[in-house]
Amino acid sequence: MFGLVRAEPRGMKTSPFDLSHPIETFTAAREQIRLSLHLLNLDARQKWTELEAKILTLENKIGQEAESLSEATASAAIDLSGSVKDFVDNHVRSIKH
Repeated sequence: MFGLVRAEPRGMKTSPFDLSHPIETFTAAREQIRLSLHLLNLDARQKWTELEAKILTLENKIGQEAESLSEATASAAIDLSGSVKDFVDNHVRSIKH
């Protein structure tokens, strides 16, 4: 079950679900990937393109739902943040700059 902590991620209205961590994960991952994208292999770049599209879709949905954020959207955000973290751990942190 989700905690009923109220959070206000960057200009959004309050929601009964605390999505500050998933949103921070998305933001940090996107910045980190942008810096390393040219070093990733083709498969990893394609996977990132898919993940980034999901991130953008979810961020738009979160923005549209605002106060009436559904449990399904909150769950999707948490699940996607886990996938993004796994991607960064497996593909980006291992790159030698």
